[in-house]
Amino acid sequence: MQLYKDTKSLALTAILLAVTILLSWAESAMLPNLPTGVRLGLSNITIMTAVIFIGGKTGLTLTLLKSGFVLLTRGVVAGAMSLSGGVFAFVVIILLLKKTDSSYVFVSVTAAISHIIGQLVLSSIITKSVYVFYYAPFLLVTGILSGILTGVILGTVVRAIKTKESELKYEKSRRS
Repeated sequence: MQLYKDTKSLALTAILLAVTILLSWAESAMLPNLPTGVRLGLSNITIMTAVIFIGGKTGLTLTLLKSGFVLLTRGVVAGAMSLSGGVFAFVVIILLLKKTDSSYVFVSVTAAISHIIGQLVLSSIITKSVYVFYYAPFLLVTGILSGILTGVILGTVVRAIKTKESELKYEKSRRS
């Protein structure tokens, strides 16, 4: 099975991976004092962008590679948490973007909530305790807020890419 149909999609995937890793690293470096489990989730913008413009396989690849980066830079537990949350969120992203006409903000908020659920489930397994779920209300509020932020940014990014695509098609048609 071929993941990349052409050099252009491979190059775009590599760029999105670089941006994903950069955003993940920058978020950790610039906001180190956030409470445990609270993140803006900016790197998820690139994953959703990949799903929208390239496809689900590329989005999944970015999700897995991002978790690998977290594993290498922040350790096994952080990598596992990234993977568990990332996979939960990815499933929701695919279902909502491919099967509904949901807004980007709704998709992003729902993905953030799913990410939190995935991480809480893994935390419960690791600690062998259900008490981690007492942290859920706080995480859900922060997840909703960060989901709104990333959804608004995603909408802006998608509009910009579509505008640029239209401009390039227009220029190409004028030259023909």
